[in-house]
Amino acid sequence: MATGFNFSVATMDTDKQPEVHVSIQKGFSFPALQKCKDCCTPAKFHCPFCLPTFYKPTKYSKTMTHLENHLKRAIFIGEYTIHKCALGCSTHAHYHCLYCTATLMKTNFTTHLVWCLKTKQGQGQNLSNMQESNGNRDNIIILNSGERGEEASRSSTQSVIPITMMSTEQGSCKCDRSVQTNFEKPQDCDEFYFMSLVKLFKKLSPQKKADVRMKIERLLFEAEFE
Repeated sequence: MATGFNFSVATMDTDKQPEVHVSIQKGFSFPALQKCKDCCTPAKFHCPFCLPTFYKPTKYSKTMTHLENHLKRAIFIGEYTIHKCALGCSTHAHYHCLYCTATLMKTNFTTHLVWCLKTKQGQGQNLSNMQESNGNRDNIIILNSGERGEEASRSSTQSVIPITMMSTEQGSCKCDRSVQTNFEKPQDCDEFYFMSLVKLFKKLSPQKKADVRMKIERLLFEAEFE
């Protein structure tokens, strides 16, 4: 059963945006995998969405399994699939906005996307096809990644997260730069231990903080696919 509401989706104007990031794919397809003979001996297959430091090149079957895990963690917007990117565009693994060059975390992706669409609409860009079929709402579809299989097999059924458009007065990048402070209480000893490391982290220089954060991001990203 479909959840939420069904709204039409703004599609990218490919004529005006010729350079779409590789992590943004149409449908559930992946870029064609080719054996790497430049840096791999013997030749192996790279993940098209990860640097070799994040995902070590390996044989075809293992790389395809890795890509299936990418698909489970992807964000689905209309006909587009936005995969998690670890190509070094940012200091941490991220998602690319469908309409601009912003790199985002999954937690603030939907908020940014709505603001981005609203801003472009205010600038008079061609977003006429984002209007709902009844013409009285400005919303977009974002499919739950957990329902990806159902969407592929039952095109008539969609699981969506409804989004309300922000006003241009409220639209600001502040939402993307805001710091999350409402952390949940630790559920076990391991979580308590890692939260206790914050005090040590605060003592580091900005450069050291960036280095440590990148290493932690890489370890967590690799752990997700184990």
